[in-house]
Amino acid sequence: MIYLDNAATTAMFSQCLDIYKKYAVDEYFNPSALYAPALTAAKAVKCAREQIAKALGCASDNVVFTASGSESDNFAITYGTRRKKGKIIVSATEHAAVFNCAKAFAESRGYTFVVAPCDNYGRVKNDEFVKLLDEEVAFVSVMHVCNETGALNDIKSLCAEVRKRCPDAVFHSDGVQAFCKLKFSVKDLGVDLYSVSGHKIHAPKGVGALYISPKLNLHPFIYGGGQERNLRSGTENVAGICAFGYAAERMNAEVAKTFERQKKLQKKLTDRLTSEYGGFVRINTDVERSGSNIVSFSMNGIRGEVMLHFLESRGIIVGTGSACSSKKAAERIPAALGLNGAYSEGTLRISFDETTSESDIDALLAAFADGVKLLGKYRRI
Repeated sequence: MIYLDNAATTAMFSQCLDIYKKYAVDEYFNPSALYAPALTAAKAVKCAREQIAKALGCASDNVVFTASGSESDNFAITYGTRRKKGKIIVSATEHAAVFNCAKAFAESRGYTFVVAPCDNYGRVKNDEFVKLLDEEVAFVSVMHVCNETGALNDIKSLCAEVRKRCPDAVFHSDGVQAFCKLKFSVKDLGVDLYSVSGHKIHAPKGVGALYISPKLNLHPFIYGGGQERNLRSGTENVAGICAFGYAAERMNAEVAKTFERQKKLQKKLTDRLTSEYGGFVRINTDVERSGSNIVSFSMNGIRGEVMLHFLESRGIIVGTGSACSSKKAAERIPAALGLNGAYSEGTLRISFDETTSESDIDALLAAFADGVKLLGKYRRI
């Protein structure tokens, strides 16, 4: 099997499994207890927090562990908004965890929900974004790397514009597809809140984290025993957290090398699709201004889901977009990208990890050619 849906989830590192077993089975103690084995577990959590913080470029005190990137997004939106009224701005291609949460929160609390338009690659249109900024803005959320297309938003520049025009606003970024895949520092970006997830970087599912700027004083998201700086109470997922810390340290150490190698694969795939399929395929990823591990393209008249299953029959796993998307999101994203007509249901998302090779891309292209030949007979045009 050739797995090319790493933006949906990644295979766990074998070392992460060993770490998980250690703290779930052998050293399973509650880190809030007072006996010696529990103190050892607490130290392990502290070490993992430092590993995540180093990868984010912040102090460990500013990292709060959660159960997922989606929970981190929801935490940021529902408790990060300081003003009691005003505008909440999100980009048109945000993950559903941001878009749906922000919309529901705005409607329930009397905020104005505003969608910042994106270009056909899923990147925020800077000029139009700036026009939305005024003294009424309370909260802004723009993803660092678009999970649908890989589009790279200039978070540092967007954040600076918010600081200049609406200094009281809180700026959040969903960094799930950027964390340990780009070299950056949350301090340099200037964000107030930044969400990350474990299972996108070979850690277990069920663990994430939220960077919280020391300038913010948030109310608790979960009340209880006071864990995680009294912001998210509940016994820590020690096994998942420690595996997450290992994965972040390992991935971050190789991030520049991996980025460069994946960029070559990304360009090879998009160049071949463009040269061989002309107007039949529309490339949704701007290789020059994107992360390195995602290629999105849309076919004219062949449904993405149908091609996905054809490729699966050839032993190649790909995606059609966010694995978390609802039917409404499946309609929202194509519209935001300007996909219409027979292209609107024809999207495939190819996403690499650090083990993806040129031979994997060659195999994908060969299988895709067979799929086009067979399924093209039934094109919906």
